Amino acid sequence: MRQLSLNPLHSIKLYQTVHELPARRHLAFNTYIVQQGGIGSTPDDINQRFSRTGQLIAAGMLQEAGTELANLHYAFHFALEQFSPQQLAFGCLIAEVDGQPVTDYSEAALQALLEQVSEYGLTMEMVTTEVEDVKKNYRLS
Repeated sequence: MRQLSLNPLHSIKLYQTVHELPARRHLAFNTYIVQQGGIGSTPDDINQRFSRTGQLIAAGMLQEAGTELANLHYAFHFALEQFSPQQLAFGCLIAEVDGQPVTDYSEAALQALLEQVSEYGLTMEMVTTEVEDVKKNYRLS
């Protein structure tokens, strides 16, 4: 585990590899990573889905275009609901906040946890860096 300082008063302790995660949290982390990679939730993800759908239609690949449209629908829904699979995956990596263990990893609790640590100074850059590092370590192991 490693300590990440959010500001002079607040820090979080993070798992650095998926192998450190408790088993159920490992499953949740993987689920959110798959959702982020397969669907996404950002404006860039939505733009990529639009572009890919057009390419598939132009190529006559209508079944694949239908699948892409479904993923586009989910990406829009995620964005509108402010549901970020990447941020929720990051939430699964948080073991402690200011020395207090995190024990509730339900989606609602993760959303509240992310709200709290965002107020303490968590940035999207931190989220992306940590999640990508864990994914990279997972591929290397």
